[in-house]
Amino acid sequence: MSTPRGFALARLDLRSFDRSYAARCHVQKPDRYRLIEALPADVQRITRGAGVSYVGASFGEDCVVQDLGVFDRLVEFDAEQGLLTVEAGASVGDVTRFSLAHGWLLPVVPGHPRATIGGCIAADVHGKNPARDGTFRRHVEAIELFDPTAGWLALDADQEAERFEACFAGFGIPGLIGSATLRLVRAPAAYSMRSLRVASLVEAGEVLRTHAGAPVLYGWHDARPGHFGRGVIRYGLEAKEAERVSGRSAADLPNTVAPWPLCTWNRLGIAAMNGWIQRRYAHAGQQHVPVESALFPLNEARAYYAGFGSAGFVEAQWLVPHARYSDFIEALQAAVARLRPRISLIASKLFDGVAQGLSFDGQGIALAIQMPQPKAPRQAAFIEALTALALEHQARPNLIKDSSLDAESARRGIADFELARECLRRFDPGALQRSELTRRLGL
Repeated sequence: MSTPRGFALARLDLRSFDRSYAARCHVQKPDRYRLIEALPADVQRITRGAGVSYVGASFGEDCVVQDLGVFDRLVEFDAEQGLLTVEAGASVGDVTRFSLAHGWLLPVVPGHPRATIGGCIAADVHGKNPARDGTFRRHVEAIELFDPTAGWLALDADQEAERFEACFAGFGIPGLIGSATLRLVRAPAAYSMRSLRVASLVEAGEVLRTHAGAPVLYGWHDARPGHFGRGVIRYGLEAKEAERVSGRSAADLPNTVAPWPLCTWNRLGIAAMNGWIQRRYAHAGQQHVPVESALFPLNEARAYYAGFGSAGFVEAQWLVPHARYSDFIEALQAAVARLRPRISLIASKLFDGVAQGLSFDGQGIALAIQMPQPKAPRQAAFIEALTALALEHQARPNLIKDSSLDAESARRGIADFELARECLRRFDPGALQRSELTRRLGL
């Protein structure tokens, strides 16, 4: 694309967090709102926060990337009602630390603490127990949004309600999110974390359903033939005030994790990591941990992501309906035994929401399957088989996680995909808001 006249845009190499997509982009780094407004209205663009989405959701070759990293202020706080207004570039880590210091908590945050509030809205992320707390949309009271032609708009459930709803899993298409008002909840003193060993993914589903009310609830699982599904369910209950645990988690995970020269997650490395998880987490008893540590476990995962090497990784995340879950697991296990892919880890979560728009929500068990980038034919064949199995069992894909997903599979996995797409484009009829994600999925 040509640079807009009168604008000095940086040319930067940007890469998705999973390292699957890279592009040399025109980047605007405004430090005043008037510079956001000054970009000509007919220029294709996309907003970028921390750039930690696994896929290329915040950049693309054919648009101006508007980096809002400096718009990170906490603007207004109502300590009585628990309402916090922040600029869209504020990170969930900073919001969490501020809220906890005042006895409040944003209950839905992704695992990466540098993810921005604007990004969390655009992806409608889920947290540590979506069955209990829903997705991010449940905790946003209002949004201030910039439209290239209409200017600044105030959105909430009563004012511009349709556009307000479209912002969640709208991937930036409804416009640039400038700020948001968040609805917080009272914070616990700490979490009492407990672990339960499971021998299979079917058993994991039963355990997750049993502990559906826990504030923190997720599972980690081995995917090797002979060990398939073995793992641990971690759940955290709110500790009493007398059990308050001081301290904070490790330093925030970087926006970009420097890869190691070679991929560590070969068969020996995967076996060693899964053995370490079993030794560290699958023990009896309970452990009181700071809330921040429980919410951001990725802060301890630098070596894990670096271990994928320069090629990076791919994560396929599917939400499988309860009625199809056991059959899906049986078919998945058979595919793993037949194709023998290198799967570094499987994570499990429980959902109890409503599938709407393009959000990753609904009722069932979500499985996130992470593996090195599918350069080898065996890996590519497994991803193809996994997608086919998931669609056959009526599973719903997570568009913000899976860089291997194509437009046809997204349409098949989300029943109202076309309706949601048409709704989004009503707010952007000129298709000005563009990214690698919107291009790949035909949004």
